[in-house]
Amino acid sequence: MRQRGFSLVEIAIVLVIISLILLAVLNSQGLIGSAKAKDVVTIVNDLRTATTLFKNRYNYLPGDLPLPSGELAGITNVGNGDGKIDGTMDAQGVVLVSSEAEAVPAQLYAAGLIGKINNNRITTDYGSVTLVSSETADGLVSGFAAANTLTRNAIIFYNMPCDVVTEVDNKIDDGNSAAGRARGTACTNNFIQWYAVAL
Repeated sequence: MRQRGFSLVEIAIVLVIISLILLAVLNSQGLIGSAKAKDVVTIVNDLRTATTLFKNRYNYLPGDLPLPSGELAGITNVGNGDGKIDGTMDAQGVVLVSSEAEAVPAQLYAAGLIGKINNNRITTDYGSVTLVSSETADGLVSGFAAANTLTRNAIIFYNMPCDVVTEVDNKIDDGNSAAGRARGTACTNNFIQWYAVAL
């Protein structure tokens, strides 16, 4: 009895099927990354809108509000009303307690302008999101203040995947997270520790 091997046509068909499966997997990963970037852009737009509505309603930025009243009466207030959201962050993206930046989530939530907070923090799938002054953002992301001379405050994302940051930057700025108005720290171990966007 003679053994018969695979023909070249059969091997070619198997290779084409494997290639199609790999292409589908790679495309789905790109779509997932694109959806995550879209979520981040939505968060930026939602926080900008919430901050504008808060300022229109209370005449101060969230966190910067000196004398809470009405629905905000029981909310922590440390604001000085200077138009900047003061406060610093530690290396894990946690805002200094009793700062204006720390009061932002609770005030936006109490005003009904954001839907949820987690331990008095605005969080994403990647980490925390914080509103801070441009000076604080510049301390975390070198060159932010110089690129945003008319901006007094920023939205800071903590610990985002590099590919998501690149896609977000393509949608809201120049596509280069190391330059432009929205910028981040260097990509290390596939993550950008700080990414700052003008508020």
